Amino acid sequence: MSAYYFMPRHPERGGQIALNILVYNFVAGWIPLIAVMFFPHVLRFLFRTDALMPFALLLGFLVLLTLTSSLVQQIPVAMQDVRYSTIFIVGTQIARVILFAGAALWFRSVKSILIAALLNQLLSVAVLVWYLDVKFPRFWMHFDWQFFKEQLAYALPYGAVGMMWVIQKDLDNYFVSHSLGPKDFAIYAVGWVDVPLLTLALESVVSVMIVRISSLQKEDRKADIRYITASATNQLAAIQFPLFAMLFVAGHDLIVLLYTKNYEQSANIFLVSLVLLLLGVFLLDPIIRAYKEVRNFLLVVRIGVFIALFCTLGPAIRHFGMIGAAVSTVGWQVIERILIAVCAVRVVEARVSDIRLYDDLFKVTGVTIVGGVLAHVVRNLIPAAHLIPRILAVGVSVCAVYLPAMYVLRLPGWDMLTRERITAFVRKTLGQLRSARA
Repeated sequence: MSAYYFMPRHPERGGQIALNILVYNFVAGWIPLIAVMFFPHVLRFLFRTDALMPFALLLGFLVLLTLTSSLVQQIPVAMQDVRYSTIFIVGTQIARVILFAGAALWFRSVKSILIAALLNQLLSVAVLVWYLDVKFPRFWMHFDWQFFKEQLAYALPYGAVGMMWVIQKDLDNYFVSHSLGPKDFAIYAVGWVDVPLLTLALESVVSVMIVRISSLQKEDRKADIRYITASATNQLAAIQFPLFAMLFVAGHDLIVLLYTKNYEQSANIFLVSLVLLLLGVFLLDPIIRAYKEVRNFLLVVRIGVFIALFCTLGPAIRHFGMIGAAVSTVGWQVIERILIAVCAVRVVEARVSDIRLYDDLFKVTGVTIVGGVLAHVVRNLIPAAHLIPRILAVGVSVCAVYLPAMYVLRLPGWDMLTRERITAFVRKTLGQLRSARA
């Protein structure tokens, strides 16, 4: 992530910045590799099964390559290279799907899936090296120790925060797996299912925002930072809030439909996890990363939340089971976001008057609540056995409230519902149908 901070400030040293990150990630990647190479029993301790121990070496190399391959998406974004960042983000996802699907359908083994993952990461690393060599010829020959130390001083606190986040976001999985066993862990894991493509889209927005806010911070344009952050938050809310309403109301039916009644308990976990969908609209990370003077505060907060979560997960699982683990995990994330938000408000010198920048957020919230209540009422009028009609009814109900309100209240995206846009879309669709018939 240091690329997002340094490249907007030193575009002429992009090759050195990329090389420094590659060196750092390569060294860091050897830590988990050595750990599982010499202590493979740690996998048994974490997952209470010996099934993963034969794959310890593969898993170690996978972590090593993943740390480097992730740069194939980050570097072009940091350089504001829209063309290649889009190609690489979409291309890597397509390659992953093809390799994983081929391995699963052809070989049908865990080892084949891991090998497919390794090949995918190797492909990404090869593409990354090619891209860097095109943009910065012989970039590997321009190592600068002093600049490396400067970049390392910025990256280490954030790197520690990132490593702790990787552990923290899976900490509840380790506790549930260790305390309740594989069967209950499978139910718990289903409850944390990701919304397709949403995570990818949100990460892309955050990456672009980090680059933009870093540029504004360099020019000390705090008012613009507040405006851009509010605008992005409003636009994300216009997508994620109505989606939250649909998933929250129809979540139980979706889980049962997709995973059968055997995983009905997962529905409660899923509903708790949806709170993070709401938190995702508040873009704090770009601000925190642009102001390096607050990185130590972020590290202290992350350490404190990690310790608190570690200490509360055990008692929560013993007293409340899986739902206790989910509530504890989400609850501490909410507290962490509040503390970071307070810090972000101070560094950008936000004022009470800036609340008006979030008018659209408040409108979207109100409309979402109305749509969610209507969807809940309509859903409960349909027999519980009719899962698909209930799910469709929820979607139609939320849209029936939200889409007209979007146009009337001029919510983000309302211009897509103008008569001109709708007419143009209908004409284009009819034209394509006529061409297909001809």
